[in-house]
Amino acid sequence: MENKKTAILVVDMLNDFVTGALKCDRGLAIVDKTAKLLEEARKHGVAVIFCNDAHLKGIDMECKFWGEHAIVGTEGAKVIPQLALSDKDFVVPKRRYSGFFYTDLDLLLRELKIDTVIMTGLHTHMCVRHTAADAYQLGYHVVVASDATDSFTEEDYLSGIEYLKNTYDAKVYTVDELCEMFAR
Repeated sequence: MENKKTAILVVDMLNDFVTGALKCDRGLAIVDKTAKLLEEARKHGVAVIFCNDAHLKGIDMECKFWGEHAIVGTEGAKVIPQLALSDKDFVVPKRRYSGFFYTDLDLLLRELKIDTVIMTGLHTHMCVRHTAADAYQLGYHVVVASDATDSFTEEDYLSGIEYLKNTYDAKVYTVDELCEMFAR
């Protein structure tokens, strides 16, 4: 993993997912580790890209299924304050589970000459999984920060991790292990 060819994808670490409309108590547990990972990544030239739900009120299919959340322009659609965006970070709004589906994420990664993505955020069995699937299909190496991802339940989290490993050959590391890799 080369720092300049690696990007961290932060999936849906938004107010509505952590403390709001779709509150996930387990999401609170990954905030500190995610913040640490982002801080170290930025220090070592690893790109940070936030892949954020940005739904259109009353239109998006996900809202019909999950209820309204992360509506464009609301507080719920903002990145949680603990993961404050830096001026070098990128934000890719998404209207579906995958950060790639009808977004410019692939174009951004290619322009940055990225070949490896490190998955963080919510939910390991859903949005993280679908984003990782598209990354894999597009030829990116997939890495998962095990203690900077989670889901509504332990079962969903573990099944998501296993699926990523067994289907997309994802490598799984802790935040501490990834930070050590950045420093090499």
